[in-house]
Amino acid sequence: MEATIILPPLELLDQAAATLVDRAADASHERALNKGLWNLQAGLEIRATTNGFLMPSGTRAGVIHRVSHTFGCNCEAAAKGNVCWHSAAIAIVEEAQRDTRPTMPALPMGDKLARARKALELVNELY
Repeated sequence: MEATIILPPLELLDQAAATLVDRAADASHERALNKGLWNLQAGLEIRATTNGFLMPSGTRAGVIHRVSHTFGCNCEAAAKGNVCWHSAAIAIVEEAQRDTRPTMPALPMGDKLARARKALELVNELY
């Protein structure tokens, strides 16, 4: 089983990051989102694991960080109470995935109208 997350297209990641930057509480959140997007565009590999995700450090080879929805990230920045780019990257992916959910296509108006007329005919037959 491949645990690597398949990322949404870069265009959707860019749009999601822009949306989150617009909602950012302060400059530190914006910087974390920008760094998260930078790493996503550079080919960041994110692996799903129980209750979270694993991803490599951006500065130290061989160091892997865990981002948990319950406990946050275990990187040094997060341990100091700062916003980290690892959590920001996950937020960007999750925001982008909201835009990729399949939606039911709208029926053409002619089909809807024909169905409504047929339903009305059936109701009229009952009375």
